Amino acid sequence: MTARPIGTEVSCDGPGNNRPCPDSAAIPAGFRSVTARQVRADGRALGWKTRRRPGRLEDVCPRCGKAPR
Repeated sequence: MTARPIGTEVSCDGPGNNRPCPDSAAIPAGFRSVTARQVRADGRALGWKTRRRPGRLEDVCPRCGKAPR
């Protein structure tokens, strides 16, 4: 048997104010991107944005990135 990485994905944290993403958006899993940093770079290339909150990051898809917080 051969083990191969199956990829990693990050889902959208929503437009803000504890509201979930209306599309349940996620970055597609990729075979070359396996670390959190690589996956976030994939998201930035697809138009995702990162918001910083005290103690953590939020990943926001293009649709939620345009929504008011």
